[in-house]
Amino acid sequence: MNILSQLEEHANHYDLEAMNTLVESLTSVQRAENKQAIIKIYDMVYGSGRYDLDCGKVDAPKDFIFFLLSVIDSVERFFPDQMYYQERGRCYEDLAYCAAAYEDKLRYIEEAIRIYNTAPQNTGIQMSMVRALIDKIEITKQFTAEALTELLSFFRPVLNDATFVKALIHECFRVRFLPFEQNLYWHQYLLHEFEEALHKQAEKNRLIYLDWAETYLYILQNDSAKIDPEYKATMVAQTALLLKPLEGYYTDNADLLYRLGKAFADTGKISTDNDLSLECYKTAVYFFTEHHERPQTIWTFPVYVIITLCSIAQIYHEQGAHEKAINTFEYGLELFSQADKHEEDYTLNQYWGDFLIEYTALVYDYKSPSLNRRAEEKLQLALEQVWEYQAHPRFARPYFSMARLAIKSGDKEKCVTLLLQCREAVRSKGYTAYDLSEALEDEDFREVWERLK
Repeated sequence: MNILSQLEEHANHYDLEAMNTLVESLTSVQRAENKQAIIKIYDMVYGSGRYDLDCGKVDAPKDFIFFLLSVIDSVERFFPDQMYYQERGRCYEDLAYCAAAYEDKLRYIEEAIRIYNTAPQNTGIQMSMVRALIDKIEITKQFTAEALTELLSFFRPVLNDATFVKALIHECFRVRFLPFEQNLYWHQYLLHEFEEALHKQAEKNRLIYLDWAETYLYILQNDSAKIDPEYKATMVAQTALLLKPLEGYYTDNADLLYRLGKAFADTGKISTDNDLSLECYKTAVYFFTEHHERPQTIWTFPVYVIITLCSIAQIYHEQGAHEKAINTFEYGLELFSQADKHEEDYTLNQYWGDFLIEYTALVYDYKSPSLNRRAEEKLQLALEQVWEYQAHPRFARPYFSMARLAIKSGDKEKCVTLLLQCREAVRSKGYTAYDLSEALEDEDFREVWERLK
């Protein structure tokens, strides 16, 4: 095993001591010849560790942060020209977050700020400083004009870098959520500066609006409880306006088509204005079907297009637009039939069956024998294909869909039979404790709960 292979082996086990011992054993010539490869392996350790820390996979975060700092120390010791200002500063931000005592929090965040101040200045460092300064304001509760002025001195230069659109918006809302009297003023002040700068940049790059809208949607979906209803409605309207210039945007990038479709679909979902929702949903379908028309994996097609079409049909149903609801469902069925090798794909058949159930439920109150039969045929196909998956919720889904169709269309006995078959099938795959708990918590199956226990 050569030196780099040994180093990678130690890195895979987070064995920093063994890594350092190995690198120390190299001659200066060997170290110089393998410099970039060695640094890459240390960076891999830091990157993997950072990921684990950010995802909450670490049992003792404080100790692990010091481990990450030791990784940085090792690289800088072996190669003094390598400086990790952002990584080191971020570790001290994390230590401030983990600390319980005020003195420790303040000491760690001030160290992060010191590191960022001494680093060669670029927008990445300045963005980190914005984050750290807001951390310090939150820790010290010093909501002063001087603190805002200092924050702005780093916030403004970052406005020229469109790669930080999402991060800047999140920091604006962090300020809004701080517990002090002028939080809304500070928030609006920062946001006004942001809007003025980014609208200018978006004249040359419309996709800035997509980053902007996605961030608003994330905040609306995850921090909704912190936002008052009036401002929430304003944000929804603003999100729709941000997306407006992107209608009809052409790209052959599948990931971008998905992002565009999802942004419009999510905006339609959170809007309380049915006309706006319909407009957004229809635009989402455009982008999702553009995705489908290109040779991509077919599971993405039903997941996104069909859910959106169901939302459109639901609005038409509520408006009493019976024919429009039917046309929407028929369009969906036409799209399903165009999917490549649709008879071979579990996910496609599962969503196809569920779509047919939604069709018969919404338009015919489950009283369409032909739609019910077609739904069951697709779900039986899905059931035959589902066993290649290892997770038992997938095993159960075709059974649950057919059982729901059965009880809604008046056949309780068939519903019970299907659910009991589901339980036995899942148990036969090794999940011996499976007890149909999902069905016993589902109001659709209340009438048969006692027979499932």
